[in-house]
Amino acid sequence: MQALIGQFSRFAVENDLNRNDWESAAMEFGVHNIASNIDRFYRSWKWGDEDRQANTNQFLRKVAKENQDIALGIMRRLYTMTDPEPDTLQQYPALEVLNDDDREPAGISAPQISIHSECFLDIDNVPGTFYPNLVDDINRCYSLAIYDATLILTRKLLENLLIDILREQYGTQEIDLYYLPDNKRFENFSTLINNFEDYFDDFQHLSGGLDDDFIDELDAFRQDANAEAHSIETNITESEMAEYRVQAQHASQVLFRVRQNQ
Repeated sequence: MQALIGQFSRFAVENDLNRNDWESAAMEFGVHNIASNIDRFYRSWKWGDEDRQANTNQFLRKVAKENQDIALGIMRRLYTMTDPEPDTLQQYPALEVLNDDDREPAGISAPQISIHSECFLDIDNVPGTFYPNLVDDINRCYSLAIYDATLILTRKLLENLLIDILREQYGTQEIDLYYLPDNKRFENFSTLINNFEDYFDDFQHLSGGLDDDFIDELDAFRQDANAEAHSIETNITESEMAEYRVQAQHASQVLFRVRQNQ
């Protein structure tokens, strides 16, 4: 475990992980309090600071001390999200265990009793490998009534869709629309929405749902999700989640349609 944590911490720094990735994983696996109590852990990932690796080592060691399966589950989740290169294991051989599909990954530390039978996001034919897994995670959190994690993961879904849409449309020539090379991190959700709005006319023909109200709806969900996700006391009501569900369903369907039609 020590070797795995050490190599994974270095691997995480060299790949496209960011604060939102770590925050969503910590929320999903029930260790957000541990991450929050480590000085500068989230902050170092937000700004791409040099102490990211040391902070990550400290976080994963503390999690492993309490439950090694949860630490393994977090690393496996984030490792999969990075879509690692084939030669990654040559550089980081300890990460091979994260590819072991025969070993049951650690799950959310909550009773596996479904609260909701319906999906938070009811979307068919989700493309790729990253997005289907993320949609499944969102729906699993919702089914267990883990609402803060549901919103964090949904926010991540919409962010990544905007990144992929802008990257597909403008490539590296306009990389600053979605990525900050100097900081080695993607733009935040608010900036992605603003940039998408600035070039709105380039996308309207790709989806009928891209009307004048769409940007306002997308930004409203961003603000609501941020407020709930960062609240010290999470007390999201069923009626609020029902409203968020409608917003998220519409926004994700429209953006998936844009992405598929590019």
